[in-house]
Amino acid sequence: MSGRLLIVEDCSWVPVDSRAKIVGLMGAALAVSAAPSVVVLGIQLGLIAGVLLVSRLSLKWALQRCALVTPFAAMMAAFLAFERAPDYAPSLLVLGKAYGSVLVLGILIASTSVPDLVTGLQRLRFPAVLVVTASFTYRYAQLLEDEWARMARARLSRSGRSAGEAAWGSRFAALFLRSWDRAERVAACMAARGFDGSMADGSGSAFEKRDWMFAGSLLLVTVPLLWRP
Repeated sequence: MSGRLLIVEDCSWVPVDSRAKIVGLMGAALAVSAAPSVVVLGIQLGLIAGVLLVSRLSLKWALQRCALVTPFAAMMAAFLAFERAPDYAPSLLVLGKAYGSVLVLGILIASTSVPDLVTGLQRLRFPAVLVVTASFTYRYAQLLEDEWARMARARLSRSGRSAGEAAWGSRFAALFLRSWDRAERVAACMAARGFDGSMADGSGSAFEKRDWMFAGSLLLVTVPLLWRP
């Protein structure tokens, strides 16, 4: 397994310590979600835009992330617009918070591999059960993807037909049974190798000046919350 999830290779923040990225980016996302007014949110979004520019992430990348949340945010914004017209500030807050949060968390995903993310959570002393659950959820998702690909290759080699012609219900049932069986074999192998339900602490270097600067600059997004009109 590669352990990589939507990594953008030319992102400026890839070398930064995963702990700094988790603290800085998640703190920025929470600050954006807590914006009390459109003015404060606008300042925060301006700071996030600056982070995106320095990250060397493309406009296409940003638009794709915004498109993921647009249906839900737009529906809520439209509901608030009808309910509170002519005051459209709540609608703008919903849209701004949705886009700002998804972009900030998108930077985290784009610059951090899953193993590094799990290691960072461990070293930040997150609850062990959450770290183990997150790690195994990702790895078993890869297991499902692998089994699906194997089923598609087997069908194509035996029948010569594309996988799209098969009944989806039977395919998902077969995928569930095959994955369940393989997961049991994986669990048995892990138990035989001494796995006791906990993960070893990830190794890593101490914070460098670059890491402190990154986390601190991201947390500047919280400063506008202190402003009062």
